[in-house]
Amino acid sequence: METTKEGIREIECPHHSPTFLSLGWPKCDCFYRMDDGNNAGFCKRPEYYRCVKEAGLMSVPLSYSSVNNFLTCPMMYYLKDIRGIVVRPSAMGPAVKMGALWDAAKQKILGNKEIDLSQIIEEYEIGNVEIAKVKAINRAYKELRIVVDPEFTLQKEFRNEIVADGLYTKHKIPVKVKGFYDRKYRNYFVEDKLSGRPDNYLDIFFIQSQIGAYFLADPSLEYCIMEVVRTPGLVSTGRFKDETAEAHEERTFQDIISRPSFYFLGYDREKKRYGKVYYRNEFDLEGIRDRFRIISIMIKDCAGFDGWYKNDRACGAVLPGIPCDMKGICRYNTLSEEVYMVKIKVDTIQ
Repeated sequence: METTKEGIREIECPHHSPTFLSLGWPKCDCFYRMDDGNNAGFCKRPEYYRCVKEAGLMSVPLSYSSVNNFLTCPMMYYLKDIRGIVVRPSAMGPAVKMGALWDAAKQKILGNKEIDLSQIIEEYEIGNVEIAKVKAINRAYKELRIVVDPEFTLQKEFRNEIVADGLYTKHKIPVKVKGFYDRKYRNYFVEDKLSGRPDNYLDIFFIQSQIGAYFLADPSLEYCIMEVVRTPGLVSTGRFKDETAEAHEERTFQDIISRPSFYFLGYDREKKRYGKVYYRNEFDLEGIRDRFRIISIMIKDCAGFDGWYKNDRACGAVLPGIPCDMKGICRYNTLSEEVYMVKIKVDTIQ
């Protein structure tokens, strides 16, 4: 590192290649730099995501997931949000793969004709039993004739600034926040979840970071509906140990149809709807707004002196019962190309 303007320390990059163009401090004058507006730029090199020099000096847009990453472990935030390292879809666990497939299948039901489910199955290398479970949910959703309100936008993106006064009443701090609504209406939005622990997504304390950020992005939003589906847990053991994927799908489908409210939480047989409603005033939006301010300051502090420490107390449980997917990198100080990859950068630039 070296000291630059106002005593802020700038992280050195071993691949810095000057272009001799005057971009103006704190922007990085580098051949590999890709612009992202007023945010820290991206890097053209395949092993990097954000420019590591600019990430310590300029804003990196926050999302509810990046805030949670930092709250869990600063090194986790650095790896995922600065270096852009993610688990390859094919190396993800069965629960994540089924969640991705159900999300795509439901979007297709709701009108997104561009989705190719076979492509998702191939990309994630989803097993036949996992496919069977999601197909059973898909069939049951249609069989139950579940309805939704019309006039919505799928995967509606938002990019806004949350201005938090907090304790610094003389210095309003703008924090850039981004995200996507699964399904957005004029005055409310809907979030889809598939989970083996669905009760987590019906607990305001558990969902406050995400849902609160979404409310803050649009003052006209009055409420949110959490449409949560329980992951089918039928196993192929005992007398079912030799059953085919097709037989498992049929058995799962029949189980869902026989007790739909167990799988589609909050299912109303008369209204043919499911989900739970949460109103805007149920969330501590001022507290959530101020947390964005606090986290943004702490991130800049860590970036300023390269202080991305490892919180090994969180390695085994980033969520209840779920270990950190970056644990292999931290444990062995190496990155397996079979397991990890760097996020695509071109699609993120506006």
